[in-house]
Amino acid sequence: ATLPALGYSSYRLQHALHPPHSQSLNSQSRNTGSDITVQSQLYNVVFDGKTGSLKSVTNKLSGKSGMTDNISAKFLEYRSNTGDKLSEQSSGAHIFRPTDNAAKDVGTPVLSNYISNDQFTEIWQTFGDWINMVTRVYVDKPYIEIEWVVGPLPSDHGREVILRYDTSLTTNQKFYTDSNGREMIQRRLNNQQEEPVSGNYYPVTTRMVLLDEGTGMQLTVLTDRAQGGASLAEGQMELMVHRRTLQDDNRGVDEALDDGLVVKGRHWLYYSRFDAMSENRVLGQEMFYKPTIAVGLDEIPEHPSQGYSDVAVDNEYINVATIINVDYSGDVFTYLLRLENITPKMEGGKPIVVDLGRIFRGKTLTEFEEKGLAGDRPIENVVDDMDKYTKYDDGNVITLQPLQIRTFFATYKPSTEEDGVADRIKNLVCKYFIDC
Repeated sequence: ATLPALGYSSYRLQHALHPPHSQSLNSQSRNTGSDITVQSQLYNVVFDGKTGSLKSVTNKLSGKSGMTDNISAKFLEYRSNTGDKLSEQSSGAHIFRPTDNAAKDVGTPVLSNYISNDQFTEIWQTFGDWINMVTRVYVDKPYIEIEWVVGPLPSDHGREVILRYDTSLTTNQKFYTDSNGREMIQRRLNNQQEEPVSGNYYPVTTRMVLLDEGTGMQLTVLTDRAQGGASLAEGQMELMVHRRTLQDDNRGVDEALDDGLVVKGRHWLYYSRFDAMSENRVLGQEMFYKPTIAVGLDEIPEHPSQGYSDVAVDNEYINVATIINVDYSGDVFTYLLRLENITPKMEGGKPIVVDLGRIFRGKTLTEFEEKGLAGDRPIENVVDDMDKYTKYDDGNVITLQPLQIRTFFATYKPSTEEDGVADRIKNLVCKYFIDC
């Protein structure tokens, strides 16, 4: 299935008596114990044949013979502190404070399944009774997907479960985390902290990066939610995926973080040369802006499969961050339109030109006014030097500098075709979701 930008696709699904892919989706037979090698367009990935653990990744496009690094992924846990000689502070809903600096194994990984077809390969692992992980390599995707299910955590003691990635990258005790999904901030391991583990944890909103300045290679882990992360050893990074503590940390909740929840999540591993890092910005958008899926049962429609796209912006480094219909007067629509250049200069980001008259397909721009970021005041009241600010603009054509966000109130006159699309969307919403 394909989904066009700022649009929708609808499909009619029915049960097949003999699914055409059923023959290719069976578990694979192989020599037990021998390493499993998986090829994609970008990577050569090697897994341990006994445990299913990731062993190494080769980026086939980096250098003449490709660049290879040892990369592994495993689950460990920290025991939650309930107070000690250093402090009476307990680990809890607001505080991460382990009993010691060494994370403990949660179980020996076991290879439970191996599935492969012409689209992807999956390696299934279990770690004891309450952790399952699937490592998925798509033939045509530039990332390796780690999907995990953790929980419910046993309640015999407080646990803080991490997913740790060990690599052979030389990082000189440095790593990078994003600042609210935008600029990357360099972090350094601080061995002088009184709390050497939690004192070196940082918020990871969308991604965490290890960089080998000697080889020019980097490993990015893209997250599907905000998590805590750290790099406590050379070439290593870890992310917190689940917690269960048995004591209140006395920070206002007045109860322990003692829930028997099951958590499911994904990480995307992107291994490349540093000068190709801008690709992970696009992947981050793909991870964050997941499509909305609606399912309905009805008679066979006249046109069972159809689609529509309302966008004409064809630059993957432009994010249409906000579109809000703020006014409809007669035959025109006024939108609050917020555009973002998602790539920073240090990652190769360049100015991008956007024609506001071509943001939407089939709409005619009648007027626009730029506002401050919040959209509550004219840009002239926010920017001191308007001549410098608009130096590269030309009428409807505006320029977004690396990581810049600009906000507009733009008024468009819709086409006759769009009126028909709006009616179809309204009919679908009224039919399946609300009583109109």
